[in-house]
Amino acid sequence: MIKSESKYAEQLEQLHRDGYVVFRNALDPATTAAIKSGIAQAFEGKGPEVMLQGPMFERGEVFEQLVDQPGIIDFIEEVLGPDCQLSSMNGMRTMKNNAVSKWHVDEALFFPLPDDVELDTRIQMPVYLMNALYYLDDITEELGPTQVVRGSHRAGKHLQFTEEIEDYKGEGPQSILVNAGDCLVFNSQLWHRGAPNLSDSPRYVQQIIYRKKFIVPHMSHDVNASYKPPSDVVERANDRRRRLLGVNRQIF
Repeated sequence: MIKSESKYAEQLEQLHRDGYVVFRNALDPATTAAIKSGIAQAFEGKGPEVMLQGPMFERGEVFEQLVDQPGIIDFIEEVLGPDCQLSSMNGMRTMKNNAVSKWHVDEALFFPLPDDVELDTRIQMPVYLMNALYYLDDITEELGPTQVVRGSHRAGKHLQFTEEIEDYKGEGPQSILVNAGDCLVFNSQLWHRGAPNLSDSPRYVQQIIYRKKFIVPHMSHDVNASYKPPSDVVERANDRRRRLLGVNRQIF
């Protein structure tokens, strides 16, 4: 494992070892409440089967500011590089008995390996996509937590997209039980899913996926390779946020 001199050295080590890191109290209570309210408004008039709405930075400055949320974006840039950009930004609502409950990796399997081949432990897996999930409720087993398999970002295995998963190196599914305002950041190659919501309350989560610059963005859950952010959002943005939104001053 490559050692880092970064102030995030401990979190970087955990990300590359386990595939994920939880940042506690990433959002203050007022911001958490405002984002939850904004996502709830985005789902007004939508049926319970609808689970994604975006891009959320089009829905007000509280979401624009989340694009380059201090602490989280600094860590993500440590991993993806200072030229990384936004891939998508969706508000997520999970109603009772619903969830993105099938095990998957985000977008694509970047490093497929034969069944009898494992990565040398000295090799640090490159990271192309990172997912940041901001939780807007205290997450319990009943509300439907995000579940992950620790270390599985190194497995190089095509999943069958089912609700059952085998262990990876003795690690089985683990529920991420967090509080409102916490943020889970993980390598997109980590095996993960949302457990079904068994409660009578909706679960709201703000998802942001960041990417290496060369990967085509999907600003919503539809394919929008030609998407351009609204001009007023760009005008309000600082240089860092403009770059994250894909407004580049240079191609390379």
